[in-house]
Amino acid sequence: MEAWLIDKDFANYWTAARLVLNGQALDLFADHATYFRHLTDHFGPDTLWRNWSYPPHYLLAIWPLGFLGYGTAMAAFLGLTLVAYLVALRAFVGPIRTDLAVATAIVLPSVFDNLYHAQNGFLTAALLLGGLALRMERPVLAGVLIGCLTIKPQLGVLVPLLLLIERRWLVIASATLTAAGLVVLSGVLFGWDSWHGYLTQTLPYQSRVMTDFTGIFLGMMPTTFGALRVLEVDPQLALAVHAAVAVPLVGVAGWALWRCQDADLRAALAIMTTLVAMPYWLTYDYGIAAAALLLTCNRAEPITEAPRPRRGLLLLAAFTPIAAIPLWLFNTPLTPVLVGLGFALVLQSALQAPRQPERPGV
Repeated sequence: MEAWLIDKDFANYWTAARLVLNGQALDLFADHATYFRHLTDHFGPDTLWRNWSYPPHYLLAIWPLGFLGYGTAMAAFLGLTLVAYLVALRAFVGPIRTDLAVATAIVLPSVFDNLYHAQNGFLTAALLLGGLALRMERPVLAGVLIGCLTIKPQLGVLVPLLLLIERRWLVIASATLTAAGLVVLSGVLFGWDSWHGYLTQTLPYQSRVMTDFTGIFLGMMPTTFGALRVLEVDPQLALAVHAAVAVPLVGVAGWALWRCQDADLRAALAIMTTLVAMPYWLTYDYGIAAAALLLTCNRAEPITEAPRPRRGLLLLAAFTPIAAIPLWLFNTPLTPVLVGLGFALVLQSALQAPRQPERPGV
């Protein structure tokens, strides 16, 4: 098998799926050495370091991949999740009124980055965008999608706040029951020791990765914390500085979410606030931001009438995923500035949105 094909994050998913089919799912939640032995068994002794970081219920989504060969499984996973992302993106943004070239330029960097790393960014973005898009007309289904997003909970950390502000009680109930059901189902299928291992082995090791490890993945972390880690700032100090930056921004955004009467822009602002608030996420998760930026761009009627500087700034923020590694190579981790720029643009749109009659909460 070609080395470039193996050197992808999808190797984690395919290996996990094979372990599930072989009745060895608990090895995913043992110590890292146990899991890494399975990677080297599949891909050879020169396999690059990787770790398993997902909760047991993520296996419910990926176990069928184990029936396929590695290359076929990767193509199927990326193809199907890309389609899901594009459908959810269209539902979230609504009818595209912007210039098609501009819309493509906003979305393409995130699509390219996720394809290159063979990651699950399309899947998680589809769950979040789909849930937000459907939260008014189909609250039960919206809650199911949001509940499924608990496979990567940091991306939905502000969704409960948004739903509380909007009084979407049925969405909240549906999401809560879905998440609880996934936990129970995964515990029954894979054993409750999988959750014990996740809490006592997987999460502590992932925390060590975030605070102690170095390498290219730090350049792919477009957060204040990530930028300071690239600059070799002590991890605890980096977290403190990140919090000092994030907390005031979350406070301002919370006030704007309460004030804004445009439900679509509220959702876009919740997404961008999440990305400035959370210390750990990677560039392949940026598909949700691309949707928020595109929705903001879409407010211009048409885009050619939008102020050119603002259009350019939106495009600049959208290029965060493909700017990250070049900036890291030059030891200039400026991607948090680009993410902050996107946040500021969406925040401005939310604050300037005309007041409209609010749809009733469900």
